[in-house]
Amino acid sequence: MGGLQQIRRAVVIGSGQMGPGIGYTLASVGCNVTMYGRTDESVDRGVQAFHRAVRVLAEGGCISDGQASAAHKRISGTTELDSAVRQADLVIESIAEDAGLKRQLFKRVEASCSTSAIMASNTSGLPVAELAGDLAHPERFAVTHFWNPPHLMPLVEIIKGEKTSRQTIETLKSLFKDAGKTPVVVLKDTPGQLGNRLFHALIREAIYMVQEGIASAEDVDTAIKNGLGRRFPVYGPLEHQDVVGLDTVYAIQNYLCRALCNDTEPSPVLAKMATSGDLGVKSGRGFYDWSKRDLPSLLEKRDSFLVERLKAEQK
Repeated sequence: MGGLQQIRRAVVIGSGQMGPGIGYTLASVGCNVTMYGRTDESVDRGVQAFHRAVRVLAEGGCISDGQASAAHKRISGTTELDSAVRQADLVIESIAEDAGLKRQLFKRVEASCSTSAIMASNTSGLPVAELAGDLAHPERFAVTHFWNPPHLMPLVEIIKGEKTSRQTIETLKSLFKDAGKTPVVVLKDTPGQLGNRLFHALIREAIYMVQEGIASAEDVDTAIKNGLGRRFPVYGPLEHQDVVGLDTVYAIQNYLCRALCNDTEPSPVLAKMATSGDLGVKSGRGFYDWSKRDLPSLLEKRDSFLVERLKAEQK
């Protein structure tokens, strides 16, 4: 395996939505992965989710039976954090988005792990500086933000803190490339990192258009899925602007930027739904009435599409 530092043993802290897929990513390049959870039940759920992720990739033709068999053998679970991280070369945390909890966790991890181990958080937006604030060696800490579902999405954002060493960044970048991921390095420790800044700019405008009666939620989603979404796998927004011509883009932005939402707080319609209990899938209603929609079928369709994309990119 490439990289400035050999990563042979890894610990994934958190056995929920993201941890199993992150664990698979590491196992796919030969790491022995230990998944930590607070209870035996949570560990078992996480390990089983890991095995399901492997089966999805194998059944979809993205990995061979031999690769799947090898990955299945590289996972174990534990509720003993200190002993798990003691021999680890890499520790990736994926627990609740609570800065205080994460900060306490990494302080504990650093006290138990080796002096050469890299520590990383899968936070989707919390600053590196805040999470590493209590560490004696912040140079070996970074954020590695995987996109959900992590076993199917190629992107991994590596966020460099002010004190993160170049070696730490290069080791992580090389590791994820070996795992078939597409890593990008975020050079400034900024809220929302890279992908979520772009995504929430789009979300803000999408909600604003619904709020202002410009279009329905369904038509906003339809426009994105059948317009922007069809192009983006081939070329990004800045490539597209170069193709269009920057003089044209400049002319459009001279009138369009004034019409775009530039609110610095969440929209009133979002605030109303969030405070009234219309939380989306978890409550049954949000922008859509989920009692009339089939969530499992939607997620299956999403995952099937992502599997087909992975297969196509391997050709």
